[in-house]
Amino acid sequence: MLLLVVSSMLSHGRPLAYNSSWRDYRSHILGAGLSRWCLHCRVGRYLYGCRRRSFLVVVSLYAAAVLLLQNTLIANHVLTPGEPTTNITMTDVKNDEDKTNELQVPTTSTVRRHSTSISTSSAAVTRVNVTTAYLTSRQSSMQQEKAYYSRRQHKVNEYRHNALLIPSGFCRRPDTFMVILVHSSPTNVDRREAIRITWGDAVRERTWPNTNRQNLSSTIDRLCLAFVVGLHEDEVVNRAVREEHARYDDIIQGDFIDHYHNMTLKSLLDLKVVDERCPGVEYLLKSDDDMVINLPYLLDVLASRPLTRSFMGPYNPGSRVHREGVWKLTLQEFPFPRYPPYESGAAYVITGDLIHKLFVTAEYVPHIFVDDVYVTGILGRILGVRHVRQRGFAYWGSRKPTACDLVRRKIITGTKMHPQPLRALWTELKLNPKC
Repeated sequence: MLLLVVSSMLSHGRPLAYNSSWRDYRSHILGAGLSRWCLHCRVGRYLYGCRRRSFLVVVSLYAAAVLLLQNTLIANHVLTPGEPTTNITMTDVKNDEDKTNELQVPTTSTVRRHSTSISTSSAAVTRVNVTTAYLTSRQSSMQQEKAYYSRRQHKVNEYRHNALLIPSGFCRRPDTFMVILVHSSPTNVDRREAIRITWGDAVRERTWPNTNRQNLSSTIDRLCLAFVVGLHEDEVVNRAVREEHARYDDIIQGDFIDHYHNMTLKSLLDLKVVDERCPGVEYLLKSDDDMVINLPYLLDVLASRPLTRSFMGPYNPGSRVHREGVWKLTLQEFPFPRYPPYESGAAYVITGDLIHKLFVTAEYVPHIFVDDVYVTGILGRILGVRHVRQRGFAYWGSRKPTACDLVRRKIITGTKMHPQPLRALWTELKLNPKC
């Protein structure tokens, strides 16, 4: 109907009778207000201007009607996404108004909702995939750890090494309280000599500088000390070691080459000899040959808190594995980025009830050459050993101790004690320093 009105307005040469009919129709359709406004338009030279204004009004109303119809369809989301957009005219609407509800126009809000839904679904799928991958990786890692930290069904490295030299009086007393084994190199004669005339002498003589016997733990009478070495490639050095042993009778020598890659073999020799020669011993103290041991303090600690199935020493809860340098381990040797908790090898204590179990278990677990990690970390984890934290054990980076550190019981073990500083410290300790 609006199209008829527009087309009639385009005929400027129509008679006035037609104009009268037009005014009646306009009054009926558009309302009295607009008709009164147009009736005041002058006939003549103003008639064309009036018609032109009327035409603009009608076109505006037509455009408004089209926009209103489109917005109505859009608001009702009539078209489905994916169908081509249809150019709708007023004639199409009039002829196909029964099909109007079947038409669906894709709208920005509909597409946005679908895009948001797809994006949300994609993000959710991504999160699920990431979570699944993490859980799968974590489960695989846990299975790998479980397999690594377990005793194998068959022996994987039977220990076939033996001691070539053993002290004649080693663990002579059946009630030996603690065995002290000092790891040394065949050529470190000066270090062994420095220990023999300092704290090693205290073990042999069962005394301590400026300390009355009644103030010492009775267990100082039940100590046993020996140095543990391997073979040297030079037979001259091996001969010198045998002569040294003949003089002091305090060396255990294994039948393997003394090399840092054989440190685990040396630690396992400790366990084997003590297991065979010292049944019932309560503690084993492993030490390096650049250490000083504050024996009265250590014995009092062990007397005050008796231990079972335990390690005690400088505790390392999560050290990173070295992939380069002297202590390098390959992924095939140790596939994890961090070591299990372990005690640093400078000096640590093992309870006697673990000695046999550690030695036997080692034959069913692949070796790594880092001996303190292997014995106290890997074997310790497999056997469920307790790590006892105790203040006073020296780490590799600890400073050199003073005589007052021993007197005040600030340390149990001290490091960086090469022959000259060890002798100087012992001399100062004998002078009863005022601390």
